[in-house]
Amino acid sequence: MNGAELLALAKDALAEAGEAEAEICASETHRGFARFGRGEIDQHMDLVEPQLVVRVAHGRRVAEGATTKTTRAAIVDAIRRTARAATIVPETDGFPGFAGAPDDAGEPPLRFVASTANATAERRVALLEPVLASIRAAGLVSAGMLETSTSALAVATTRGCARSHDATVATFKVWALETPGAGGAAGYGGQASLDVDALDLGSETERAIRIAKMSRDPAMLEAGTYDVVMEPEAVAELFEWLATTTFTAPEVEQGTSAVAGRAGEKVTGEAITIREDPLQSGDLGFAAPFDREGTSRRPVPLVERGFAREILLDRTYASRMATRSTGSAAVGGGIAPSALTVDGGDAASVDELIAGVDRGLYVCRLHYVNGLMDPRRTVMTGLTRDGCFLVEKGKIARAVGNMRFTDSFFDGLARADEMTRRRVAVPTWWSTAGATVTPAVRMRAFRFNGASQRPPETE
Repeated sequence: MNGAELLALAKDALAEAGEAEAEICASETHRGFARFGRGEIDQHMDLVEPQLVVRVAHGRRVAEGATTKTTRAAIVDAIRRTARAATIVPETDGFPGFAGAPDDAGEPPLRFVASTANATAERRVALLEPVLASIRAAGLVSAGMLETSTSALAVATTRGCARSHDATVATFKVWALETPGAGGAAGYGGQASLDVDALDLGSETERAIRIAKMSRDPAMLEAGTYDVVMEPEAVAELFEWLATTTFTAPEVEQGTSAVAGRAGEKVTGEAITIREDPLQSGDLGFAAPFDREGTSRRPVPLVERGFAREILLDRTYASRMATRSTGSAAVGGGIAPSALTVDGGDAASVDELIAGVDRGLYVCRLHYVNGLMDPRRTVMTGLTRDGCFLVEKGKIARAVGNMRFTDSFFDGLARADEMTRRRVAVPTWWSTAGATVTPAVRMRAFRFNGASQRPPETE
């Protein structure tokens, strides 16, 4: 179903159920995958993922239920079951009622491209065949995936909110591997776009091959403090943790956020400006124009030149704080950004950032990141992956084994002295319709507290 069809179904179910105060957020995503491993395309999938989340309120007692059945009878049943639960759940402080008819928010950015919606399994295979051939010719092993998806979203309430949206996204991920298993060199390439035809699979594959070849025979490096240049994919991992630990209303209210009680105070370096920017268009825009409550999303300044500004809110937290929602109620529940955006700098390239490092590290990606060590100070830990290199006198000297870092990200950003002008949209792990937009960043004196991994022993 498309968004309009989901909306009609939701409105019919609300009318039949007869509840005075109810809301339906309905989504349906059609996902087509081609996955490859060990140099061969080995898995095709076409999935349909429907999800309808129902909320019913009796006064300030708000209950929530869900169903994956997209029939009116199933939705009506979910509403009635949720209504029974609403008689016994605790009250929600500040609940303002569900949204009414939306204000005119203007024409939303285009998020739907027919070429992606119409992509077939055969089309995905045809796009991937040159990728596998290039990696095979380089003497490496390929792994990764190409996904094309179409999603529909609709929100309806008994107070008159009725909104729908359709979107597409194409995502490509590729690894060039020295060996089929773990332990060898690895390089990564990836890109996301609304339009599958806009993906540059060739250049991303070349990048993965280049990084994999550079990563062979890694040296050992001791723990210590190093100047570091991080690619956008690495930086995005850290900003995603900030998204859920720092900029959302529940964490601020509970006092665990690094900006709790600090509005207007300096929290990081003057080079850093962070915004929620859901209305951006072009290659950096993926977000729906409204959230799961039907509230229009709007740009929100979070950090301006190092100073804490606003936070992200849904309707209930906005009511508690006597302000208005930022349209940040997440489809999966809770509050989350849909388009966390970091302003770029003046550097023309990553090579220019590296040229400014006398001795340090160049990091392509991160994983196993944990941002819950000390959220009040934005302390995070994690490992490098898919390319970690020693930089000496402004040039990449050689590969080093993966290293563990532990540092305050806000403190690291306070020591950031340059970023690239070019920014990349990295899709968020929690949503098929959101992305973190960030440049590559150079940070001084970043703390790596784990020595690099030893290279695998050979017979």
